[in-house]
Amino acid sequence: MLAPLAVAVVLGLLYRPATLACVVVALTVLCEGPTFGFVHFTSNLYVQIYKGLTPLDVLVALVVLSVGIDAIRRRRPIRISRALLPGVTILLLAMLAGAITGHAAGMSWRTVVLLENVLCYLLVLPVAISNLELDRRQVAALLGAITALALSKAVLGLIEVAGHYGQSIEGSSTLTYYEPAANWLIMIALFGVFAALVARAKPPLWMLLGSPLLIASIVLSYRRSFWIATVLGLLLVLLLGTSPLGRRMLLPAALAIALAIFLLGSIKFQAQIPVVKRVESLTPTQLTSNVEDRYRLDERANVLAELRHHPITGLGLGIAWQATAQPLSVEHEEGRQYVHFAALWFWLKLGILGLVAYVMMLAGGALLAWRVWRRSHEPMLRAFGLASLCAIAGLVVIETTASFTGIDPRFTVLLGAQIGLLALLDRTAPRRLYGFAESSDSTAVV
Repeated sequence: MLAPLAVAVVLGLLYRPATLACVVVALTVLCEGPTFGFVHFTSNLYVQIYKGLTPLDVLVALVVLSVGIDAIRRRRPIRISRALLPGVTILLLAMLAGAITGHAAGMSWRTVVLLENVLCYLLVLPVAISNLELDRRQVAALLGAITALALSKAVLGLIEVAGHYGQSIEGSSTLTYYEPAANWLIMIALFGVFAALVARAKPPLWMLLGSPLLIASIVLSYRRSFWIATVLGLLLVLLLGTSPLGRRMLLPAALAIALAIFLLGSIKFQAQIPVVKRVESLTPTQLTSNVEDRYRLDERANVLAELRHHPITGLGLGIAWQATAQPLSVEHEEGRQYVHFAALWFWLKLGILGLVAYVMMLAGGALLAWRVWRRSHEPMLRAFGLASLCAIAGLVVIETTASFTGIDPRFTVLLGAQIGLLALLDRTAPRRLYGFAESSDSTAVV
């Protein structure tokens, strides 16, 4: 009975790409996976409906289709930011190479194509979002709504902890969010509020009052990689935001990132509770004989061995790495399709082009964030640019111990939308700030 209504709503939204994109991002944020006990029914958004495809895949495809229809209807070109063009182009080539390599190793064409669904998010969402017809005032209002959404997620996470509804850590204390999407959104919102304070932009009172909730949610997630990334990001916001010339702080910022990666790589991986023990575990120390601690070291040794044998092509999509260099301390389901280091995952699955694409996509996002921060007149947009720049720096640290970009569907939707929003702000910035024509910053594609 509801199917005709759903079809009518979808058809209506197809002609409102900005509204559809906001709905899809909001659903991605609000609908948690099955480990979230308080509202576990929302995990239906990620239930497989055909050969590994989920409703989220359909929604992302509808966003891209809607933007394409709007461009045709208004007879305007699709623009790709020059900052994103190298990453998008190389990622497309890498996905093709990974599919060919996987097929040559015995996987069917249908399988390797379906395995690229999340990578497609990273490929198309930044381009689609950057081509929405939004003025800068609408974007500023949208950023306020995103912060409100982050606060709502923080409250839901704290309810999860208070009611002991969801996933527990080592059979004891309940955490807020283990999956990365909510922690990423909350971390960016926290950076944005802090960046606005540093820039003396006077953020709304409700944002300031909600900041402790954001901090509490991050702390009670027990994700030490996000802890370190949050501390690093706040430090970078302070360094860059208070310096008259941000470029002077690039070297100290790079050193801070390197220190964070070293710290994260030298701590024990296995979870500990309560919070005090988790904080104590951040002290650099040698890994113990715990099987989970050993597993990541064994995994990395075997993945590097595979890359030494296949440095150009990698293994290809769908092909599991083998424990030939070092036996594993424990086996995980689908563990040999995953790597706890994003750059190595891209290299292993998509070949050397995948590694280059990963670096170029993050570098392009960072460049766009820098431009938005340095060139925007509106204080909240500048704060968003600086927050995004520092968050991407934190992501570099986080993904040395876990892989999310192009692998976790929800996280990739948020990251792709964020990069696209940065490209939109960069494209719509006043021309006088650039000193050259708009066409030099974006490429029109028919």
